[in-house]
Amino acid sequence: MTFRQTGSFQVPVLFLVPVMATASVRSELTCSVCREIYTDSVTLPCGHNYCQVCIERHWAWQEEVKEDPSCPLCMKTYRRRPELNRNLNLRNIAEQFRPTDPEQECSGISCTYCDSPVPAAKSCLHCEASLCDYHVREHSRAAEHVLTDPTASFGHRKCSEHKKILEFYCTEDGACICVSCLAGGHRGHNVETLSEASDKKKKKLREVLGELSLQREETEGQMQRLQEHRREGAEVTAGETERVTALFRGIRKRLGALEKQLLDYISEKQGKVSLKLNGLIRKLEIKKDELSGKIRHIEKLCNMADPLTVLQAPEPDGAEFHVPEICLEPFMKDVLLTIAFLQAWDSEDSECSDTDGSDNKNRGIYSLFGKGTRVKKKTLKVDRISETLLTGLAYIVTWVREGGTDTLVERSAASKYDPHFRYSTYSMY
Repeated sequence: MTFRQTGSFQVPVLFLVPVMATASVRSELTCSVCREIYTDSVTLPCGHNYCQVCIERHWAWQEEVKEDPSCPLCMKTYRRRPELNRNLNLRNIAEQFRPTDPEQECSGISCTYCDSPVPAAKSCLHCEASLCDYHVREHSRAAEHVLTDPTASFGHRKCSEHKKILEFYCTEDGACICVSCLAGGHRGHNVETLSEASDKKKKKLREVLGELSLQREETEGQMQRLQEHRREGAEVTAGETERVTALFRGIRKRLGALEKQLLDYISEKQGKVSLKLNGLIRKLEIKKDELSGKIRHIEKLCNMADPLTVLQAPEPDGAEFHVPEICLEPFMKDVLLTIAFLQAWDSEDSECSDTDGSDNKNRGIYSLFGKGTRVKKKTLKVDRISETLLTGLAYIVTWVREGGTDTLVERSAASKYDPHFRYSTYSMY
C-alpha cells in the first residue's frame, strides 16, 4: 500500500481517492456568486445553476443600474427576468455536502483531508486531525479514535507527562489523567472515566443551575414588584401634579376675580366722591364769581369822587350786597364718610383731636363734627377693603379645603363673614 504525506501524517492513497473525488464534486456544487454550497439551487435557461437568493440579488442590482438581466457566467442577457427552474436533484446532492451543524461554518476549522476548505464537523484526538461530515463517516470507529468538537489545539487534551490522551479523572486530586498515570502518581486513587466524572459534575451543575434559576425568578419577581411600584408612583405623582396645577390655576382665577372686584369697588367709591366734589366746586365757583362782582362794585364806589353818588348807593348790608350761603355740611359729611370708608386706620377707635394741631388730614372732619369728636371704625366701616380682602381669601381657603370644587359650603361661608358685602363666589367662575 502506498502512502501520501498530509501534514504530519501519512494517509493511504486509496483513502485519498474519494477525498479528491469529494473535492471535485464540491466544486461543482459551489455557487459562482457566493462561493458557497448551493442553497435552494435554481437553473437558468442557459443551463447554469445559482442560489435563488444570489441570482435574484444580482438581477436586482442590474435593474438599479438600468441593465437587462443576464447570466453571471456566460453573460447571456434576457429582455426580462427568465423563469427560474428548481433543480431538485442538485439541491438534494448539495444538502449532503452542506454542514449539518451551523456552528461548523463559524468555527473556522477546516477538514484536514479535503484539498479545498471544507468546515470540520469533528476532530480526532488520536489522529490529531479535523474531519468534515464525509470523512467522519469514513473514519475509524476504533476506541482509541476519540472524536470531539472541532478544535485546532490538541495539546491540552493529552497528558503533559506521558503524551497520551486524557481518558480518566482522579477524584482525589481533581485532575484529568491518562492510562499511564494509573500506574504512576495516581496509583490507588479513586478514578472515573471522563464521561462518568463529567456526568457527575453536570448533575451538580444542574443543581446549582436550579438554585440560580430560583434566585433569578425571585429577582425577576422583585424587579416586577418594584417596577409596578415605580409605575404606581409615577401615576400618583402625575395625578397630584395635575391636581395641584389645577388647584393653583383656580386660586389664581379667584384671586384675579377678587382683585378686580376690589378695584371696581374702589373705583366706584372714588367716582362718587369725585362727582360730589365736582358739584360742590361748581357751586363755590358760582359763589366766587358773585362775590367778585360785588367786590368790584364796592371798590368802584370807594374810588368815586362824587359824594352824592356814593351816598345814593345802597347800603352794604342790603339785599343787593347779599350772597346766599352754600350749606356744605350735608355734602362734605357724605364725602368725608366715603373717604373714611376707604381708609385703613390702625386703631379700632380713633379720636379726632386738635391738641397738637398735627392731624391735618382729619381737619375737615373736625370742622364738620366739631373738635374732640370720636369717629368709630365700626360706625364708619373703615378698613372695609382689608375686611373684604380677608373675606374673599376666606372663600378661597374654603374652596381649597373642599377640594377645589364649587360647593354650598363656599356660598354659606360668604354669609358667615359678611352677608352685606356684594362679593359673590359666582362672579369668580
